[in-house]
Amino acid sequence: MTVCLASAPSTSLIISTDTVLNTDTAASCAQVRSGGDNACVIAATSIIIAEKLRATGHRALVLVASTSISIGISGSIDVGSHRGATPETGAGADPIGCAAGTLPVSGGGGAGGSFNGVGGHGGVGGLANSGGVPAAAGVTTATLRGGCPGQPGDGNGAGSPGHGGGAVDLIAPSIAIQGSINAGGEGGGGGAGFTGGGGAGAGGLISFDAQSAAGSGLIIANGGGGGGSGGDEGIAGTAGGDATTVAAATGGLGGGDGAATGGTGSSGGIAGAGAAGANGAGGMGGGGGGGAGLILAPPSAPLGNQVSPLPSH
Repeated sequence: MTVCLASAPSTSLIISTDTVLNTDTAASCAQVRSGGDNACVIAATSIIIAEKLRATGHRALVLVASTSISIGISGSIDVGSHRGATPETGAGADPIGCAAGTLPVSGGGGAGGSFNGVGGHGGVGGLANSGGVPAAAGVTTATLRGGCPGQPGDGNGAGSPGHGGGAVDLIAPSIAIQGSINAGGEGGGGGAGFTGGGGAGAGGLISFDAQSAAGSGLIIANGGGGGGSGGDEGIAGTAGGDATTVAAATGGLGGGDGAATGGTGSSGGIAGAGAAGANGAGGMGGGGGGGAGLILAPPSAPLGNQVSPLPSH
């Protein structure tokens, strides 16, 4: 991404305590002459992330340094979406323009959200062939944006959709990551009673614009796990897991006999797909897992072995 600042940065930035930044309202967002994709641009001579920087809001996050950006071993940048957390959604998640796919009916599970990888289909409910169908995968790498949300399950009290992961772009001559960067998708909600599980959110976007970038920490933009369906005994399914490691996020468990588990989230290769939710054995369908987000890095950047999905160049 190319960003033209209204004025050159003159001070350094050190995140030395856990910090929450709302990209819609933060006064620290710099004035830009051009570029930025309507993002919140934080500019400094150098940026050191020693503790947790949590970014939320509709706008994606851009960090620009004229010399270097470093994330210490205890530092992290979190633009992922996390069920039950406050704030729940990451910066730039669920962008306008996400296609809905085909929604489930008759107790089917919701499909997972898509981004660079396609979300998993929702599981079939016990009443009809009714699982949600995900939107097609597709990404424009010139646009800084997060991942798309999953679909809700079908039924009164069905599992809620998981939000997509957010987006962050790091721009500096030199970037070093010892800590972590999370742009993972949120798990789908579990269905209550005789209802389908929610589809999980797709992973978001992490971009490195640098002459040199190296890392040994955790860098993830995986999709979340789909929610489990509710059972006919009135037992609720459990929510799917958020994407927090390189391993696939787990699908939620079904609530009792005949209920179905959610599909696992994407993990590993470029454009990985979320797994389909399980079909209900006389019950309702599980939610689909979220598809992979996108990690963009220079071809020669050694980012270590804790990166998922694999970087694109």
